[in-house]
Amino acid sequence: MILAGDIGGTRSRLALFDADEPVARFEQTLPSRDYADFSGLLSAFLEFAGRHDEGRIEAAAFGIAGPVQGEGADARVQATNLPWNLKAAAITNTLGGAPVRLVNDLVAVGLGALASPLDRRVNLNPEGTPSQGHAAVIAPGTGLGEALFFHDGQNHQPMPSEGGHCDFGPNDEREAELLGYLRGRYGGHVSYERILSGDGFSSLYAFARHAELGRPAPGADGQLSAASDPNALITQWANRGEDDCAVIACRLFARILGAEAGNLALKALPTGGVFLSGAIVGHVLPFLREQTLEGFLDKGRFATMLGRLPLWVVADGGLGLAGARQLAEREMDSSRGKQ
Repeated sequence: MILAGDIGGTRSRLALFDADEPVARFEQTLPSRDYADFSGLLSAFLEFAGRHDEGRIEAAAFGIAGPVQGEGADARVQATNLPWNLKAAAITNTLGGAPVRLVNDLVAVGLGALASPLDRRVNLNPEGTPSQGHAAVIAPGTGLGEALFFHDGQNHQPMPSEGGHCDFGPNDEREAELLGYLRGRYGGHVSYERILSGDGFSSLYAFARHAELGRPAPGADGQLSAASDPNALITQWANRGEDDCAVIACRLFARILGAEAGNLALKALPTGGVFLSGAIVGHVLPFLREQTLEGFLDKGRFATMLGRLPLWVVADGGLGLAGARQLAEREMDSSRGKQ
């Protein structure tokens, strides 16, 4: 068997697979913040899975938000949105010697997106021409993940990044006002992650209210205070047209996401496509259809060049797990080859 995991700041999804079976033998999603460290979460999963009755784990791979240092058994990562420090060697010991691969979560998400069938994608740029070449992935979630995939002529080789923490750059007067508002809210530096993440919806909504850009829903403050997930409530209001400020927040989100995807495209020249991935993009897909390509192409003299690049939405919350499975299979094959 192989073990794959998509470790997020809000929830972690883990699964056991038979190497030759498409469907997981056992899968579970656990709330990340309920555990003091990754070891506790992994132990809970293995206990739920009844691993000792299921067979031996031969390899494992985990995608996690944060910069990975070192390689192979020496790999380690301090999670960005969790107080967790993961070490490949320690996880190997827990798994009885199975080799472990730790990668940035966007590496796993990107591999899943690149392997996704065309009928699972939404094309935002009808003029884009799919071809072989480098690819770029940007995925709003608990934070904002970005990764590049260098095409070596045969395969895509992942290049993780922390591009979501780059400075937000406004493109019009309203976005300039937004930057000023967020600088006051966060005490200085404003990254794209402050906007293009789950909590970004609350920030954008608060800005729209502050700037009096529209009328909020009746009783909005009380509903937001009582909501278990205010960000999800804001997107629901926007999709139903029940709150002007929620609609404006989602429009801003969609256009700024396009602008940052365009920034990433200028740096990577991804003729293999730009992928907007993860569950959040699916929740605001109507706004992406309306606003994102406009932001993507707003690059002056290079608008024509960007106009030739495919711009895909892959709104699948399982991409990270699918990519981690690919990496675990590679680890298993490599381990068997050394024996």
